[in-house]
Amino acid sequence: MDAAVALPPPTGPLSPELVLVSPPEIARLARIHLPAPSARPVAIEPRVGQPGAVELAAVWTFCLAMTLGPVLFLLALNG
Repeated sequence: MDAAVALPPPTGPLSPELVLVSPPEIARLARIHLPAPSARPVAIEPRVGQPGAVELAAVWTFCLAMTLGPVLFLLALNG
């Protein structure tokens, strides 16, 4: 007996995972009743630009302060 003939079409929501876990006959029936995927346009935002010299200097200063600050603090306590 064919599975497509034996099973009525689903009346409720159909899970796409059913196609993955079902036997081939049931998966074929589930694929028939799945809605076609709708393609949506993806909005691509333009890049604002590269960071300038001021921003780069601020990042370098912050990184140096976070690295050298504790080292200098420990040297001051021990020295």
